[in-house]
Amino acid sequence: MKNATSPRRGLFFRTPIACMMSLGICAAGWLERAEAESVDTELVLLVDITPRGLSDSEFDLVMEGYATAFTSAQVLDSIQSGVYGRIAVSLMLFGNASIQQTGIPWMMIGNATEAQQFASLARGVSRPFSIGSPSVSAALDAAARSFGSETGGASNGFESSAQIVELVAATVPNRPATAGIVAARDGALTSGVDLINSLAFGNRAGAIEAYYAANVIGGEAGGVVATSATGTLNGSLSGLLAGQISESVGGGAASSISAVPEPSSALGLLSALGLLLIRRKRQG
Repeated sequence: MKNATSPRRGLFFRTPIACMMSLGICAAGWLERAEAESVDTELVLLVDITPRGLSDSEFDLVMEGYATAFTSAQVLDSIQSGVYGRIAVSLMLFGNASIQQTGIPWMMIGNATEAQQFASLARGVSRPFSIGSPSVSAALDAAARSFGSETGGASNGFESSAQIVELVAATVPNRPATAGIVAARDGALTSGVDLINSLAFGNRAGAIEAYYAANVIGGEAGGVVATSATGTLNGSLSGLLAGQISESVGGGAASSISAVPEPSSALGLLSALGLLLIRRKRQG
């Protein structure tokens, strides 16, 4: 025959179990967030490497331009203006539909030392071989997925309030691809990408810029609206890249500052159960 259990005794044993369960829920939530580093902006640098665009020497100039831009005071000041004072950056090289290659994996930049590390990696990036027309739609799809949890994919190790794509273009895609490119742009923005910018180089930079303005760029971050511009591969390249990057990163910092974190539902559950324990203890 089982001994009778008083209602108070039953509650005494059940309440700690409930608290432990809620603690487990909270711990799981905290662990999930702890796996990702909080930054103000996640930035993907997309570079067209098709042979009818940039030559090998011009590709090297673009990489040097990125290296110089990210170590500039202009870009570092923008990076450090956000809540966290750091961003996450990845460099992706794209060619035809089969070529979306990571040149620099996701890494954090929040100070001059980390910026120098990125610069060293950029100067060492090798250009992959690609034939045919650039597949901007495949590149945008790959870039959107690389942001991870914010765009519905697996975590990339970072989380932020703004996801931005900066695209360097050196040629116009084949015209039949336009509908797919527009769909990829719209899909990227719908998935959570905030801003897609472009910068055109080469002998036909004006035509490239017009095409990308009409079909590729879109979105906004922190009041910064998407832009398409032209540039030349000379001594002003690093300054041009620095200006575009710092404006975009500054928009991401503004988004981060304006974002208000929502309280965890699991934390609310823990608080409620904690109050219940206190009341029961006082009534005992």
